[in-house]
Amino acid sequence: MKFIKLKITLFFFLSILSLNAQLIMIDSETGEYQYDDVVQVEGVTKQELQKRAKDWINLYYKDPSFKKDSSNTINKVVIYEFKWKFISKNIPIQLVYDLEIKTKDNKYKYTISNLRIGKMIRNEFDGITLKKYIERFPVKYQINIEEPIDTELMKAIESMEKYMKTEKYIEEEDDW
Repeated sequence: MKFIKLKITLFFFLSILSLNAQLIMIDSETGEYQYDDVVQVEGVTKQELQKRAKDWINLYYKDPSFKKDSSNTINKVVIYEFKWKFISKNIPIQLVYDLEIKTKDNKYKYTISNLRIGKMIRNEFDGITLKKYIERFPVKYQINIEEPIDTELMKAIESMEKYMKTEKYIEEEDDW
């Protein structure tokens, strides 16, 4: 009998946790969505990593414009469009985020931050933060919008890490 009660209690807690699960990374200091990491690339100079970062951005995003480019930092505003299914309706979404890549000898740091939903109109953003957008929906639907965003960002991060280490770009085929 005690074992059955334990199973029911454990199932109950796991159910609650899965309802509040999230995919997108949250910065512990600001509470905003953010992906960042420092990646070691042994034997590669700061200048070479800077060149690789620029080359990768041009290959991956197919848009050569940079918001800011300095001796050790590249900043880019990225626009990612997708559709997510809310109940039975497909909703077009335009995600805008900032990508920053800083380089030093043998390592680089990337930060994907300032995630927001809206439109870029004449180089001005009109919209709200991704966090506010997601919080507008019932909790049970929030994971459905986080999933395609997390998938796309993780795909970009993996592609960047491969290119920064090997300087070989492999374009992924879409699984449609």
